[in-house]
Amino acid sequence: MQPTATWPQTLHTARKALRLSRTAVGRLAGVSAETIKAYETGLRQPTRSYLVAILDALKVERRLRNEILVGAGYAPDGDALGPGHVPHYMYSAEAATDHIEGMPWPAFVLNEYAEVVATNSLTDLLWDIDLSREFPDPLDRNMIAVASNPRFADRVENWDETMQQGIAVFKGHHRGPEDIENAGPYFSQVLERFLKGDPKYVGRLMELWQETIPRGPKVRWEYEVHWNEPGIGRMRFLAVVNTASEPDGLAFNDWMPVGAETWKNFEALQKRGRK
Repeated sequence: MQPTATWPQTLHTARKALRLSRTAVGRLAGVSAETIKAYETGLRQPTRSYLVAILDALKVERRLRNEILVGAGYAPDGDALGPGHVPHYMYSAEAATDHIEGMPWPAFVLNEYAEVVATNSLTDLLWDIDLSREFPDPLDRNMIAVASNPRFADRVENWDETMQQGIAVFKGHHRGPEDIENAGPYFSQVLERFLKGDPKYVGRLMELWQETIPRGPKVRWEYEVHWNEPGIGRMRFLAVVNTASEPDGLAFNDWMPVGAETWKNFEALQKRGRK
């Protein structure tokens, strides 16, 4: 990487913001005050190990730390500070399951192929399922596979919009994009299950597939779900997706109620329970 001319001043500003002298920083970093001055004034080029020692001593936040490292011509070290090096940084499947049970709204865990790994009790209530007994085959838990099941689909008023989110994921999947007319082995099985559902949804999938733009993976994204619960009324959820475990390909899905009417109807559903 090519150094930039501004990193010395950025380093100087970071130290001054903490009201630390060069001597104090040098004592913590094992570097002389004269050396730090030479770095901050641009008179000397630091080795990576010395620069990292100074940044460690200052506890510079990651974005600014990487700006200084890259400016000095070195690779950023964000990855070295992240999931693979910090114990319990990511959730195991068991820990994720325990975590979502404490959420005050429907929450569930998906794997990288959009299979439901775990649900909390409020998801089970809303979806009218018992995941401990139903859908034992992981393929039957795929969000695309169940999207033509009237048990769920008939309650989603913005079915097209939510379906496009799933299509976008598979069309831009990091394991390789899927093509509905030339699907890979796994996605072929997903489609087979989808095609067993209500024909009105099956036909619409074909149309939506052509309209949908692929979406690459992100650590956070969202979609809306407009749910119409018989005997209760409409509920609008903002579904927020966040990474739970990058190594295991797990993601949290939180369906957070939006608006007073939704909270009122959701509370009514909880009081009523499932018939």
